[in-house]
Amino acid sequence: MIRGLLATRSVLTQQVRGKALQNYARPSIDEIGVPTEPWKQVHDKNQTKFMMHLLVGIVSAGATITWFCNTINFNMEPTHLMKNEK
Repeated sequence: MIRGLLATRSVLTQQVRGKALQNYARPSIDEIGVPTEPWKQVHDKNQTKFMMHLLVGIVSAGATITWFCNTINFNMEPTHLMKNEK
């Protein structure tokens, strides 16, 4: 009985891996595209876009922090413990 349990195959089955695509060949160096614009021009355009994203993020974070500080009462002074002076 025990030998029969030990001799059986594992309950977990291993995945059989196959090819994702049939007849696939890696592209050769001749098939890779060549740049059509100068590097500096593309770099400057990307940097402009990235700076706009950065500025929008900074403005949004500033607006959120300002709204949060003006909306939430942080109760900095324990006014309920202070004696009223008249």
